Amino acid sequence: MAYTPPNVFVTGTSVSADPIQDNSDALRTYLHDGIVAGDLRASRFADTRHIQSPIVDPYVGLQHGVTGWQGGLDSGGPLTRATFITCFLTAGKTLDQQPEWQPLSGTAVRISVRKACTVLFHYRAELISGPDDSPAVPGRVATAAERVVAIAPYFSSPQFTQVESAQETRNNDGFNTAEFSPSTPYNDKGWGGKTGMILKSLAGPGEYTFGLAGWSQVDRVAVLNWAYSIEAFYV
Repeated sequence: MAYTPPNVFVTGTSVSADPIQDNSDALRTYLHDGIVAGDLRASRFADTRHIQSPIVDPYVGLQHGVTGWQGGLDSGGPLTRATFITCFLTAGKTLDQQPEWQPLSGTAVRISVRKACTVLFHYRAELISGPDDSPAVPGRVATAAERVVAIAPYFSSPQFTQVESAQETRNNDGFNTAEFSPSTPYNDKGWGGKTGMILKSLAGPGEYTFGLAGWSQVDRVAVLNWAYSIEAFYV
């Protein structure tokens, strides 16, 4: 509806401050969709009661905020709750032969979205691969020197692992016993720090699962630390 001033001035009308101010106030209310000046808050609008505090799950080290999850598991010395990957569940096929990917226990999270959105899933993991110097046995497709482990994100279930995002770490070539770490920790032999990201468009509303999966030709791989950030954009 068009704006109609409460006071209309015609030729010969005396002009005074009050009707002009009335017209200005009416125009201001019109431009603010009918909100009068008395309903406008002069002080700051965003205060603590308008901000939702995150929900913290201390056991898994995650917090759930307004638009997503963040956190993870950092090693705690002798109290570390490591998760593992083993060749006895995944060996027998190479990466290009579509092996069975296994979920990394404790790394999955199920999110609930309210409508169609885009989800950004950042992740990282730190693992120790081997050392595995066991002899070749049936079902093992690689010699000890050729064995690797790989991790990758998955969406919905490990059946839908994003194999194109897989990152490999070679079998450990032995430990530095004085420091209890791989003897060559920074050349990707047995000590792997991996990071990555995937982007998913969700139809919503509904619940969706994100997590990490592993495939290995190494008999034992310890995942010491892991973390992720999941952010949903409703645009």
